Amino acid sequence: MIRILNLSEDVMVTINLVSEISYGRDIVYEYVPEMQERIKADPGSVLLLRSTFLKLASVLQNPLDRIGQVSMGKEAMGKEFVVVSEYYSSELIDFVRRVLLIVPEMMFRKLHEIIKIQTDEFLEIPMRVEKEEIEKYAQIPQRKQLSLLTFQVSQFTEGILALETTLVGIIPVDPKQLLEEGIRKILVKSISGHLDGIL
Repeated sequence: MIRILNLSEDVMVTINLVSEISYGRDIVYEYVPEMQERIKADPGSVLLLRSTFLKLASVLQNPLDRIGQVSMGKEAMGKEFVVVSEYYSSELIDFVRRVLLIVPEMMFRKLHEIIKIQTDEFLEIPMRVEKEEIEKYAQIPQRKQLSLLTFQVSQFTEGILALETTLVGIIPVDPKQLLEEGIRKILVKSISGHLDGIL
């Protein structure tokens, strides 16, 4: 693409400087609610976050450049390089987890609605049903709502699983693992909430 547009080195340097976001490490946390609202409204928008997470990896660049400048000709600085990389990478992964935690939360909300429909709204079907009562027991509006909620749950899981394994800094992030961790976290929170209510 660069060859097609015939961009010079100066233009590339300017683009790199303008799009560099290492200064925004603290500011970006303010956008977590907006990102989560976007995911709530459109589960497919999770895919758009991949480029955001990759761009945030530039947060690593400045500290590593400084270490590189200091360590010219010094072998001992290699350890510091790795330690700093791991620190900033773990910070970025915590941010990714925080943003994507909304996916399992929304899944559990939808599943709670599904359970409510199945337990509270569905009528128990008798052994024999008269022809005139078939429509009553079919409960088409409830079944439509049930299928819609099931589809929404599948959309949330598809959105996060469609993200590929991405290298955030120096640590690879597996979206399946993030989803699993989020589900465990929400499940523990839900179970402890129910137990608190019972006890």
